[in-house]
Amino acid sequence: MESPSLYFPYEKNIVINALYDTIEALGLSIDNSNSARGTVVVSDAESTGKMRIALDFCAKSNQTQVKFFSWDSNESFVERWSPVVLDELSGRMKWLHQLKG
Repeated sequence: MESPSLYFPYEKNIVINALYDTIEALGLSIDNSNSARGTVVVSDAESTGKMRIALDFCAKSNQTQVKFFSWDSNESFVERWSPVVLDELSGRMKWLHQLKG
């Protein structure tokens, strides 16, 4: 299965801050975070699984890619939560773009 991902036209530090807000808004828990590397490991309240969210800054295109990976071989957790996180994160980034605009 290919990892779900999406590109945002912002630097990594902006996207990771929006990601932290998104995780909190969705009621997910941060189990591990490395903002310097751009990685976050999250789980849900029921501890049904974990996923790693990785941010990769693309210097040539000035974009940050957000990718999702299974942390504990529970692919269904990533399948269930990655579209929800991407949808909420996209909404936050559109709001940011409108403010900047």
